[in-house]
Amino acid sequence: MTAIFTPTIPPVSPSPDQGHGTRRRLLDAAAELFATKGYRNVAVRDICDQACANVAAVNYHFGSKDKLHIAAIDHARERALQEDPSPAGPKPAGRMTAELKLRRHLRAMLGRAFATGPAGWYMQIVLREMVDPTPALKHALDENIGPHQRRLEAIVGQVLGQDPDSDPVKDTAAAILATAIYYHSCRPAVEHLRPDFAFNQATADRLTDVMMGMVLGAVQGV
Repeated sequence: MTAIFTPTIPPVSPSPDQGHGTRRRLLDAAAELFATKGYRNVAVRDICDQACANVAAVNYHFGSKDKLHIAAIDHARERALQEDPSPAGPKPAGRMTAELKLRRHLRAMLGRAFATGPAGWYMQIVLREMVDPTPALKHALDENIGPHQRRLEAIVGQVLGQDPDSDPVKDTAAAILATAIYYHSCRPAVEHLRPDFAFNQATADRLTDVMMGMVLGAVQGV
């Protein structure tokens, strides 16, 4: 009887480009699903199915769902910058006044609040962390939400001529953030209550003027 020889074929390891492509697809899928459905409502298999990846790919590339969640928050921020790198428009030449810095900051924030698709994933994810915290909350606060809020407080402090750590400055910054959060998180309600409201650049410009008036009114004691 003649033995049948079956050659041993070594497994083919993915090339660096293939590995990078899988990792990127996992991040895109995770960012979108965590943003639209929430961390607790998304399974690892859901992410892998959307990314066309093996279910073991999450552990291979990230170690766990929790670590993928943290990476997805940072990835969502990068996607927002890629989709709309300058939502406030081109930076003007020369030194900017505190008022102009604030106007650009407000306009950029509203632009992010109005964004949909990949440009809107970041704000959706961080807002979910605020109302339904997960193990990623500390990272979101330390690396994303906190630095943004401190920048806003610093600019508001310059405009008001007060210490950024003072209660009036922090309260004003919180009111500004609340406005942006309202137009983002309450979009269905806004569309129902105000059918003519348009989530576009012209509206973002108009709301920027309204918010600037609120802050400058505080300076004038209105």
